Amino acid sequence: MKALITGGSKGIGKAIKQQLEKDGIECISWSRTDGVDFDLGIPLDKWLEFKDIDILINNFGGGGTWRYEDGMKVMYRNYGLTQFLTRKFLELNKKWGRVITISSIFGKEKGHNPEFVAAKAAQIGFMKSLSGKYPGITFNTVCPGHIDVGKPFPDNPKIIGQPEDIANLVSFLVSDKAKHINGATIVVDGGYTNSF
Repeated sequence: MKALITGGSKGIGKAIKQQLEKDGIECISWSRTDGVDFDLGIPLDKWLEFKDIDILINNFGGGGTWRYEDGMKVMYRNYGLTQFLTRKFLELNKKWGRVITISSIFGKEKGHNPEFVAAKAAQIGFMKSLSGKYPGITFNTVCPGHIDVGKPFPDNPKIIGQPEDIANLVSFLVSDKAKHINGATIVVDGGYTNSF
């Protein structure tokens, strides 16, 4: 199996990549560090890598701990790229596959940045709507709470997780043990949020 992890060079994405490699899955990463700037397009050599993937981890975004002046950029970097790459993945006509989107607890609850909340909620709705439509492929969303990736939090939370907490769940979701989990939105926040 081969997985593509966007934003896989640091933080949550890096932890996911390391865990999946421990699981015996070949991983590639797309990020600015890896030579992919999504604002400028995707190089041809990267598209050639894409053709062989079985697992897509949508882990890009931005706008959660700071405000963009352009709310549409927040939507593009979160929902827009999720939608674009997931559709490209489906064009591969896989009989088996996993698509996991790393969203946020603020896709389920209100937050300080309404543009970010809207973009993350769109990711959740998109993944849920695809579930059950493509035999052999599952579409699930992971909603991290406050995870220590070296950035400050605007609300000084008392409950902070680690990137490995997300990676462990992703490891399970890509396995055959999770074959009947499809369209789920799973919160990983240590009990921080109040929503069901």
